[in-house]
Amino acid sequence: MKEAIYKLLGIRSAQTSGFSTFFREASSSEKKKVIKKVIREANKDQRKLVEKADRLLRAN
Repeated sequence: MKEAIYKLLGIRSAQTSGFSTFFREASSSEKKKVIKKVIREANKDQRKLVEKADRLLRAN
């Protein structure tokens, strides 16, 4: 139905990505698990960056 309306109005439907499909279809527990992992990895990357900046500042 949505596609027929889009066609009638001359609108192209948006393509979905794996990312959007995951957030639409995954269970809340699976989303929570993935989000926690992303946050942990981002936190680890940020810590490495701060440690590198500290080392550079101490070297000068």
